[in-house]
Amino acid sequence: MKIKLFNFLFLLPILFSFSLSGQSDSTKKRIVEHQGMYNINFMRTDLKDWTQGGESNTNGSLMIREQLKIQSKKATGRHLMQLNYGLNNQAGRTTKTIDNLQYVGNFSRGGIDDKKFVRLSTQIELNTQAMPGYTVEDTAKLNMISNIGSPVYAQFSLGALSNRYKSWSLYFAPLGTKTTIVLDSNIRELGAFGVDSTSSSLFEGGANATLTFNKIYWRTFKILLRTDFFYNYFDENPKLDVRGELISYYKLDKWFTVNINYQFVQDYDAFEGWQLKSVAGLGLTLTLD
Repeated sequence: MKIKLFNFLFLLPILFSFSLSGQSDSTKKRIVEHQGMYNINFMRTDLKDWTQGGESNTNGSLMIREQLKIQSKKATGRHLMQLNYGLNNQAGRTTKTIDNLQYVGNFSRGGIDDKKFVRLSTQIELNTQAMPGYTVEDTAKLNMISNIGSPVYAQFSLGALSNRYKSWSLYFAPLGTKTTIVLDSNIRELGAFGVDSTSSSLFEGGANATLTFNKIYWRTFKILLRTDFFYNYFDENPKLDVRGELISYYKLDKWFTVNINYQFVQDYDAFEGWQLKSVAGLGLTLTLD
């Protein structure tokens, strides 16, 4: 019975998303909105006979963020594609500071000039990374603890979307799935990310919600916030998983910005507690609106 219910929860949002994406109207009218953000950060610290201590280091990071919104008279599709990658070099050792590949697709009823407060919607979200990951102690990089495709977090859900406010967007889905996939057999043997060594995936059914915020203040200060919540119905001790990111940019001139990237994760299958990461720097940023 539980397997049948899982299959139902898995297939329903996917079928609904295909039905929305395939809708058309007689006018063939479309509105396409594209936003792009491309940021490069580079920081270098050199120390010599520095009595306060420390080591020389180099930090670099790259962010590519693409947003696409497509509206017809009957439906709206939103797509987010983002790459974050960062490196730190210190004492001849290079380690990752950021590594994330993400795609989010949301499809909802209601299109151009739609005034309804809530609309039926479905969402697809995929998260993984671009390069292998190692523990801080593994300076020789002999044993990977993560890799591209290990893990992949895939979420499919069916719910409702509210677009009443310009800057805020709330999506809530009482029917959803979260699948954790670990393709690398060596990483599976570690029993990482809640996936048993005899299987390549962990399937969960539950409710999820996504809260987003996007606003520019004084034409120079931009804030992007995205937070995902997932509650597993079938866990013996249910807990709320949270995954989010806050990106803020203060524009110094046409090209240069001061930026802060803050990520927070609470995934009890992977780690008992909060995982936190913050990166601040001066960077070169190009935006397309």
